[in-house]
Amino acid sequence: MSIYGNAVRALTVGFVLLAAGGVPTGPADAATQWQVVPEKSTIGFAGTHAGRAFNGTFKTWTAEIAFDPNDLAGSKAKVTVDLASAATGDATYDKTLPTADWFNVAQIPQGTFTTASIKDAGDGKSFTADGTLSIRGVEVPVTLDFTFSESGEEARIEGKTSLKRMAFGIGKGSDADGAWVSLDIPVTVSVTLKRAP
Repeated sequence: MSIYGNAVRALTVGFVLLAAGGVPTGPADAATQWQVVPEKSTIGFAGTHAGRAFNGTFKTWTAEIAFDPNDLAGSKAKVTVDLASAATGDATYDKTLPTADWFNVAQIPQGTFTTASIKDAGDGKSFTADGTLSIRGVEVPVTLDFTFSESGEEARIEGKTSLKRMAFGIGKGSDADGAWVSLDIPVTVSVTLKRAP
């Protein structure tokens, strides 16, 4: 049962990471380049295990971000997450998440989220990023809703999405029907950015 919980948390974190990040890989004249401020940034996930709520975060991840509300066509994001860094505060969960049936970090240690397009939700502050999330070698379309606020040389992104762990085969062998660990994993992203030099 703890194993199930661990898997769910890790999966959520992976999703949260996707939602949070935006990474530019375009030319120098693309949208504004940003750098993540690690100590002020988190990618989180949540779920339930045996009816009990749990929360977790990914401790190690990187993001390349190019974003400008006035240049969404030139805005891009790519987030790379170390799946073995998923942490829930429960030793049993944290030991189970990296295993073959869950994150399978021995074979594929990283999860990645790459945006395909970013759109204004209508108010100039809220946006939707459509992209692809890859976990365990499985690529799934993911939509991240986020807000962007800018103050001087810093900016803040707050985002959220929800992932279906079975779309990635997470926990397929031990809990495919969600009897122990929730099938839907909410992911949240809270990121502080500074302008790249």
